[in-house]
Amino acid sequence: MAGRCARGFTLIEVLIAMAITAMVATLAFASLDQTMNSAETLREQGERISEINRAWSLLSRDLSHFIDRPVRNEFGATVPAMFGGERVEQQIAFTRVGWFNTLGRQRSHMQRVRYVLEDTTLYREQFQVLDRTNETEPQRVALLENVNLMEFRFLGDGIELAPNEIETENWPEAWGLNGGQGVNTVPEAVEVRLELEDWGEVRWLYELPQREL
Repeated sequence: MAGRCARGFTLIEVLIAMAITAMVATLAFASLDQTMNSAETLREQGERISEINRAWSLLSRDLSHFIDRPVRNEFGATVPAMFGGERVEQQIAFTRVGWFNTLGRQRSHMQRVRYVLEDTTLYREQFQVLDRTNETEPQRVALLENVNLMEFRFLGDGIELAPNEIETENWPEAWGLNGGQGVNTVPEAVEVRLELEDWGEVRWLYELPQREL
């Protein structure tokens, strides 16, 4: 019996196979690129949520430990236990209690903290002493970036908070300032509003503890 000759691929068959392989590779690369972009987007969103939660947790903790203790500033003037609002360039400052002293240093268990918005970054500042001098410098930590605006509203004495019916539009936007509300008193509650570049408006409402020395 005569042997049969082995038959190879034709040029057209090779070109078709190469075209199919290239198409499959293109689709696989596009799918992989989309998956990687989605994973990166989810990672960035997760980090952003963690940053927002961290800022919220620190602010909530500080305000939940608020105490009615005025302080002296670096000029020797008495400053209310809390002041802030539209006339102090987007910041709020107040005294809090419960400053842990794990090293057993000779210092107060109270602390003066301040939240400041500068160049779209929200900072938390803390002072090592309550009554400051010209040499007293705060310790500053950046909490949240891409913040376009920070505003406050304060609830004065004599108004009760009703559950699920909280309207803050008529609350004063400044507290503890000369010519403003609450120069010698402390607010019942404070609303903090942040305008984030990517998440829009975020509002937090805190009912303050009425602690006194």
